[in-house]
Amino acid sequence: MKQKIITLITVIFIAGLMSLVVIGSNNKEKQVADQKLESLKAGEPVFYYGNTCPHCKEVEEWFKTNKIAEKIKFSQKEVYDNRQNAAELSKVAASCGLDTASIGVPFLYAEDECLVGTPDIIGYFSKKLNIEASSSAAPEATQAGIKLEGTPSAINN
Repeated sequence: MKQKIITLITVIFIAGLMSLVVIGSNNKEKQVADQKLESLKAGEPVFYYGNTCPHCKEVEEWFKTNKIAEKIKFSQKEVYDNRQNAAELSKVAASCGLDTASIGVPFLYAEDECLVGTPDIIGYFSKKLNIEASSSAAPEATQAGIKLEGTPSAINN
């Protein structure tokens, strides 16, 4: 009987310790995500795209044609196949007050602003660099972006 009580107390103690570890790691993950969001706000523009998104391809072609990467520093993050980037996109969109269930790409986060769709993204870089927006892609002829299937975390299983 005494052995059963000692075993029970040991199991409860171990379960309690494991709970504390899980709670601590969840808080740490949240802190890391919050720190990433803060560093994004203070840093360079971030272009979120999907590897099979036709509108994203239009923006990428416009970037190449106008040599945007040579003129301004920005990050590019793929969200269809990268769970971490998709989660980051969701947090960024939420920080702009956007519905995370219907986030579209192409998506640009720059200067604490969220821009969705080919015309807005090309317009941002055109204005920033004082170049003609219609030099490659015709932004007014494209849709505002393609809706992701579900939330970013659901995209990548």
